[in-house]
Amino acid sequence: MIRNAWYALGFSSELATGALQGHRIAGRPLVAWRTEPGEVVALDARCAHKRFPLWEGRLLDGDRLECAYHGFCYDRTGRCIAIPALSDRSQRVPETARQTAFPVKEQDGVVWLWAGGDRAPDHDPPPTPEIAAEGWETRVTEPMEVAASYRLLIENLFDLTHFYPLHNGNIGSLADAQVPVEIQRDLSGPVPVLRTIRRRREFTLPPMTRDRFGLEVADQVQVHEMVAPSLFRVRVAVAPPGRLGTGTEQSFVLHQTITPVAADRHVWRRATSCQAGSRWAADPSRSLVDAIVEGAPTVIEQDRWAIERQQEMFAFPDEGYREVHIKTDGAVVMARRILDDMEAAEAATLDASLQSPSQTRMQQNRRAADVR
Repeated sequence: MIRNAWYALGFSSELATGALQGHRIAGRPLVAWRTEPGEVVALDARCAHKRFPLWEGRLLDGDRLECAYHGFCYDRTGRCIAIPALSDRSQRVPETARQTAFPVKEQDGVVWLWAGGDRAPDHDPPPTPEIAAEGWETRVTEPMEVAASYRLLIENLFDLTHFYPLHNGNIGSLADAQVPVEIQRDLSGPVPVLRTIRRRREFTLPPMTRDRFGLEVADQVQVHEMVAPSLFRVRVAVAPPGRLGTGTEQSFVLHQTITPVAADRHVWRRATSCQAGSRWAADPSRSLVDAIVEGAPTVIEQDRWAIERQQEMFAFPDEGYREVHIKTDGAVVMARRILDDMEAAEAATLDASLQSPSQTRMQQNRRAADVR
């Protein structure tokens, strides 16, 4: 599990002023709230006194957080500013009574948290411009906790060959499993990006897509993009044959945030955006984004069912089992390598930080001796 990453704490609309929330992100317990001035704060949720969960506490005036067990009171920086048991004025609040405050950044309609510690990195969270931009209609769905590794969701979102049989009859068909896939990888920035592109020409659309766009046969471009490891962006464009890129093209953008809770559990959020004025072909009185969102629960539950069943099988020892990959698994294999490399780099950095200077010198000397 990767901690050195920006993960979604929630969409901006999920964090109301003055309401405490408990979160678990990458194995860390967190308490979060939106302060009176509108800033979102996230602290280690284990009270410095007896580990009591601070999300069970209450907010006092001035954005002070009081623990429900012994009344230790913290400001929004995480510093303990009052302890009821210290009745003697000569007693001071211990300097060590402090909660780690995690970096938080609100951007493009999403509240992001840096799970790697109390120091923010030198790069921003991934952009999600359509969610909050003018000229777009966006619908966000309730967060869904999934009993499976976040990696399994990433693999599911890259692997459209499962559209048949898993989604056959709604968004998928047997022909989806046979669409050629282009793969693009960009490792030049602070966060690895992996992208797949599927181009369909004069393609017979499955029922749900036909209902949304009002076309029986169409050209379609579908782009799936992982901004590792916390965001998965999908863009779908549909038009009559030969009309992609013209005024008759219709499209939508789906941002999916993926926030690990633990090694075998994550939170999945979705925001669907269409250009303002896009209409639902089956009911032009309603927007296209409504059509997409209303049809999504069936597909989402099918995906959830599949990856939770996969996760259950990891409880069994391999005992000679070996996973078989085929050509269409290329993006899945690349995604695994990217995430493996990120985990390995993070582990190496952590190991180095835990070693004393003398241990580091000893290792360096041993490596030099090996070279000689």
